[in-house]
Amino acid sequence: MYNIFKEPKFSILWTVLRVWLGFQWITSSLTKIGNPVWTGDKAGVAISGFLKNALTLAGGEHPAVQGWYAGFINSFALPNAKLFSYLIPFGEFAVGLGLIVGGLTTFALLGGAFMNLNFMLAGTTSTNPILYTAAILLLAAGSNASRIGIDTLISKKFVKQTSVANKAKLTKTA
Repeated sequence: MYNIFKEPKFSILWTVLRVWLGFQWITSSLTKIGNPVWTGDKAGVAISGFLKNALTLAGGEHPAVQGWYAGFINSFALPNAKLFSYLIPFGEFAVGLGLIVGGLTTFALLGGAFMNLNFMLAGTTSTNPILYTAAILLLAAGSNASRIGIDTLISKKFVKQTSVANKAKLTKTA
């Protein structure tokens, strides 16, 4: 039986999923970058509204936002809304770019999963569970998720340079 996570012939499947996920992040970022309430003269307005809504979801008998996360929003995220207003769209763009080209793939997947987790903790479902699950599957696929991408090219070049350097060392010591 094949292990679809590790078998090289399944790398095309993981590449398609990785590129799709990257486009989801790029698309999301492009709706924010250049938007005045995200990265313009009114930066912080959109994220403040989102965070204030999350705080309203922290009340009631079955809160969608846990009390500890509401505390984080109140004490850290809201006072730094302008910073988050830039971090989120440019972070989304960086994650998307990394996934599309297959560069720093694991880092991009972890960054994207972390953002999805925070969006879900803030009470937003939307596509976040789907994107989070895709990221987890790609993390499980490991290097097979970036076999077709820049990571593999860099890795092959690094291995080749390391082996040449090791051969040179062996030749000198012999």
